[in-house]
Amino acid sequence: MEVYIRHLEKVLRRYVQRLQWLLSGPVLCSRTWYRWSTDRGVMMTAAPGSRRLFGTVLESKVCILLDTSGSMGPYLQQVKTELVLLIWEQLRKRCDSFNLLSFAESLQSWQDTLVETTDAACHEAMQWVTHLQAEGSTSILQALLKAFSFHDLEGLYLLTDGKPDTSCSLVLNEVQRLREKRDVKVHTISLNCSDRAAVEFLRKLASFTGGRYHCPVGEDTLSRMCGLLTKGFINENDPTLPPFEGDDLRRLAQEITKARSFLWQAQSFRSQLQKKNDAEPKVTLS
Repeated sequence: MEVYIRHLEKVLRRYVQRLQWLLSGPVLCSRTWYRWSTDRGVMMTAAPGSRRLFGTVLESKVCILLDTSGSMGPYLQQVKTELVLLIWEQLRKRCDSFNLLSFAESLQSWQDTLVETTDAACHEAMQWVTHLQAEGSTSILQALLKAFSFHDLEGLYLLTDGKPDTSCSLVLNEVQRLREKRDVKVHTISLNCSDRAAVEFLRKLASFTGGRYHCPVGEDTLSRMCGLLTKGFINENDPTLPPFEGDDLRRLAQEITKARSFLWQAQSFRSQLQKKNDAEPKVTLS
């Protein structure tokens, strides 16, 4: 039982490490977290990350689709900042080739095709990002059609704050037609999780293509998570995790909840065994 409990605690520490990695952002980069991590053998870097907004990039040949319609105005500057982080933190390190595509009433493609991920290309992409502006409607379908035309494409990462300006079913049907010829995963990122119709569309689009739906965690939740991560979720009285919208965080939270229940059950069994052993009379051999 002691060995089992030690293994469960180790699993929980790994889960917490993964949760911190997925939530990487300046709010969680504190000395408190660093002390908790090093004390328990978990080494983390205290640096902002692009995964909080964009999730994790999985494929090696990708295109980022960025909504620059008028409704994106309040978010665009922060999105541009985190897109630059994404270029250097994930695309440069993990991808063989990439492209960027912004969409509103019309499309703006950084390059005509996917290009090799080099330092020079990343610098050029970063400069292109700085000139993006928000205006017009949300032509998601046109953006998807254009992106699917890129040779060797493996994954699309679509960031938007709303529904398309055309029928949602039309977009899904067109993507189904495109995927009959090319196995491209569409990962979706929502900046407006309160728009349930838009969230449902993006969930369907991601699930339909074998991709993942991602919704960034808000600043208030991040602040609360800092305290939760410091505790480590080990004790039964520790607070529960908040509900997550995005697929990765939601699944990880489910695993953490399951591991915590197993740990508490094992601790209860251990306590009962200890009481039973203490209550049994000691037999001595004469």
